[in-house]
Amino acid sequence: MQETTKFAMSPQAIEAIQDGADKKAILAQTFENEIKHVEDLLMGYHFRERGSVDHLELDTSSMTVDNEGRGSFTARYILGLYNACADLDLSDKAKMQIDFEADFENGMITLTGEFFPEREPDDI
Repeated sequence: MQETTKFAMSPQAIEAIQDGADKKAILAQTFENEIKHVEDLLMGYHFRERGSVDHLELDTSSMTVDNEGRGSFTARYILGLYNACADLDLSDKAKMQIDFEADFENGMITLTGEFFPEREPDDI
């Protein structure tokens, strides 16, 4: 399983990059402004467990980006699990490396989370 999401960059961000601004700084600000997309991507991994993603922080100091707009950053968050019927109320620190590809011509960014192999069903 590997989750992916896509979203549009702001016209101001595209213009700044085309004018030669620092790509890393512009992309870091874009990810902060569009943090909901990162949260949605992470929820795709934890939805089955009825988990919640809380206190999401983007570690922009870990960000790398190349000239073509490909790179990665680390997302740190609290994974909460709650189920009243099972008397379950847990929270744990989690992190995930998120890869991105920014298409500066079309103004689109694709985020891709880590790959987790899906488990085969158990034999009975």
